[in-house]
Amino acid sequence: MTRYIISLVWALVMLMTLTSLSFAKLDSRKSTAVFYGPNLPTDVLAQYSRIIVEADNVKPLELDALRAMGGDVFAYFSIGEVSPTRKWFNKIQSNWVLGDNRVWDSKVMDLSSPGWQEFLLESIVDPLWNAGYRGLFIDTMDSFKLFANSDSQRKRQTKALAVLLQKINQRYPEMRLIANRGFEVLPSIGHMLEAVAAESLFASWDNGLKVYKETKKDDQEWLLKELHKVKKKLAVDIIIIDYMEPRERQKAQAVANRITREGFIPWISIPALDMVGVSQFKPKLKKLLLLTDSKTETHRPLELRKYKSMQNKLAQKGLLLDVHDIQLGLPQGHLIGRYRGIVTAQPYKKQFDIYKNWLRRQQLEGIKIYPMNSQAALQQ
Repeated sequence: MTRYIISLVWALVMLMTLTSLSFAKLDSRKSTAVFYGPNLPTDVLAQYSRIIVEADNVKPLELDALRAMGGDVFAYFSIGEVSPTRKWFNKIQSNWVLGDNRVWDSKVMDLSSPGWQEFLLESIVDPLWNAGYRGLFIDTMDSFKLFANSDSQRKRQTKALAVLLQKINQRYPEMRLIANRGFEVLPSIGHMLEAVAAESLFASWDNGLKVYKETKKDDQEWLLKELHKVKKKLAVDIIIIDYMEPRERQKAQAVANRITREGFIPWISIPALDMVGVSQFKPKLKKLLLLTDSKTETHRPLELRKYKSMQNKLAQKGLLLDVHDIQLGLPQGHLIGRYRGIVTAQPYKKQFDIYKNWLRRQQLEGIKIYPMNSQAALQQ
């Protein structure tokens, strides 16, 4: 096994060297990552200039890790809609609500309601600032259009939005703001923004049909026109968030390149935004996942003797091993973009179907599998 481990380490080191050469030419200063899931891969996300997160899923130590490495962290901030999954949903008063968005099962809020504005400031923005966030990713700014049917109603909502953002700016002058679309309200608030985001430029997700699809040509052309108008009128970056299947990572890179050619910053992910997506900037992956089994071997994380030589050799090259006992269950979520590869010595044919299906899915999504012996290799 020692000879096999040395060969494996050498292959990993060569892969790291080759990919490092391709990273060297890329500029990370405008890179942006969007990750709403829990258990943040902070070592990867911190390499991006801006990181947009769902604050309810971020642990204090994770936020500290992102900020310690120089990342600017933006908290998702739904200003015009409220999901029933929010822990404070029962505090919403009926006179703050315009109506229901049945597509997303959410409440559409009245931005002009003094009570809603006060709640946003005191119950959401203040805690985010105190927790250490210095940026907001503002979503659902124009949801009021679902119920504001007249020009006067729309003007009232737009004015209220501008007033609310001005209040945030006065309260926290250092708070940086990114807006998600909201083209109709940008003339009123654009001067307060550093970036404007838009979803589904070339590749989209249909939440009604639950399918991925290419954005219609007419919609692409309309959105491109609007974005280039914004770019011309406002001194902001344009961030594009598109959606593709995890297994389509090579095609996603082509879409990211296309977005970059338009002068925009790409992020290609999945609807839940809990996967490390594809962008023009490529972070360095320094971790491998080592699968062990406490039922068949002495399981001492990071101290397993038969893996020690591999661990030491990888450490000399700046690579780390995350050790995971499969008796504790298989790792959850999408691992692509988190790990350079998965290392395993577990006999494939002797494993349960759940292990086999999980390993096949990881390979299908693009993670390299490094079997430590012939028995551990994926088989039909």
